[in-house]
Amino acid sequence: MRFTITLILIILYSACDAQIKDTVLSVENYNAYIRQKSQNLSFLIPEKANIQHTEQLKNFFRKLNLLKSQNKGTVSIVHLGDSHIQAGYFSGIVRRGLQQYFGNAGRGLVFPYRLAKSNGPHDYVSFSSNQWKGYRNVNNPDTIAAGLMGFVVTTNDTSISVGISLRNNEGVNYTFNKVELYSGDLGLAQVSVTDSTGLMSAKPDSSCPDKFIFPSQVTNFKMDVQKNTTAFKLYGMNLLNDSSGVVYHTIGVNGAECSHFLHQPLLPVQLKNLNTDLYILSFGTNEAFSKSFDVSIFIQTIDSTIQMLKRISPNAEFLITSPAESCVRIRRGRYAPNPKVLLIRNALKNYCDSKAIAFFDLYECVGGKGSMLKFSRAHMTDARRIHFTRLGYEIQGLMLLDALMKNSEQ
Repeated sequence: MRFTITLILIILYSACDAQIKDTVLSVENYNAYIRQKSQNLSFLIPEKANIQHTEQLKNFFRKLNLLKSQNKGTVSIVHLGDSHIQAGYFSGIVRRGLQQYFGNAGRGLVFPYRLAKSNGPHDYVSFSSNQWKGYRNVNNPDTIAAGLMGFVVTTNDTSISVGISLRNNEGVNYTFNKVELYSGDLGLAQVSVTDSTGLMSAKPDSSCPDKFIFPSQVTNFKMDVQKNTTAFKLYGMNLLNDSSGVVYHTIGVNGAECSHFLHQPLLPVQLKNLNTDLYILSFGTNEAFSKSFDVSIFIQTIDSTIQMLKRISPNAEFLITSPAESCVRIRRGRYAPNPKVLLIRNALKNYCDSKAIAFFDLYECVGGKGSMLKFSRAHMTDARRIHFTRLGYEIQGLMLLDALMKNSEQ
C-alpha cells in the first residue's frame, strides 16, 4: 500500500514537472504541486502569509461570500504592477484559485503582447497579419498614450485583422461570449468580430458600441477593421462570459514604476468600465534599482495613485503588497541583497499602518533578507537575481492566495 501511494505521488508530480510549461492539470492538482514544491524551501515562512488591516477589505470579502452562497453577480479585481505581473505567473495562481472557489466570470483583460514584441501570460496568444508598432508607459510617454494596460500597439494599415486565441493550459475553462475592445478608433471604422474561422459572428452590444456578443461560447476571436483614417490604436481587450464569479484583471509592464501609471490620460476613462471592487498594487522592485530613488517621493506616488484610483472607483478597496527581495551585483559572479528593497518594504508597511490600508508582506513571508540568494540556490531565479522563475513566482502567488482565502472564510 505504501509503495502504491508513493508511486501515485511520483506519477502525479512527474506529470506536473512535464507540464509546468503548458499546464493542463486541474487547479487543485496544480496548486498541490506548487505547495509540494514550496515545502522543500525551508526558508519560507508561510505563517507570515497574512493580510494586515483586513477590516479595510470587508466589502470585498462580503461580496466574495455572497458569490459562494448565492451564485450570482461578479467581483472585479485589478492587479497593477511591473514585469512580475506582466508575465502572469504570480497573479495567475491567485486568479485561478479564487475562480476555482468563487466562480469564473471570464479571463478579463488581455493584450496582444507579441505584436508589441514583448512577453505576456502563457495562457493565450495573439495573431495578426499586419505590421504593428508597440509602446509602453515606461518609454515614449509623451509620444502616445498607453491606455489601461500600460501598452498600445498601432498600425498604419487600412485593412486590419487581429485576434486572441486561448490556450487550453490552465485547467480552467476560459471560454467567453463577450468581447470588449479598447481602441478609441472604432467609431471611425467598419468593424466585424468573428471567431478565428470566420464562421461565427458577434453582434455589437446596443448599450456599448465597443462590446460584441457571440451567440455561444468561443475560445478565440478575430476583429477585422476597415478604416481610412490615420494610425489605428489598440489598447487591449476584455474577455467575459455570462457566469457569476471573479474577474481578475492583471495590468503589468516590464520595467514600470508606480509613477509610470499615474499620468496616463486614458487610464481613468478605460479603468472605470471595469467596476473594480479591489485594487492590488505590487510595486517597488524597479524603484529599488533607480539611482535617483527617494523613499518619500515613492510613497507620495503610491498615495497619489490610490487617490486617483479612488476617484475612478469610489467603492473599491485596496491591498498593497511589498516586493520580494532582489539582489545587486557587487562584483563579477557575486550578488548581495539590494538594501533599497527592505527600505521600500518598511516604507510601504508604515504607510499602510498610518492610512489603514490592507498590506501583504510578501518580503517577509518568502524569507526576508537573504531569501533571493536562497531562491537562487534552489534554481528559481534568473542569473541577475532580480526575477524569479515561473515556479518561484507561483509559490509567492500561492502564499497571497492562501492569505486571501483565510480571510474569506472568517
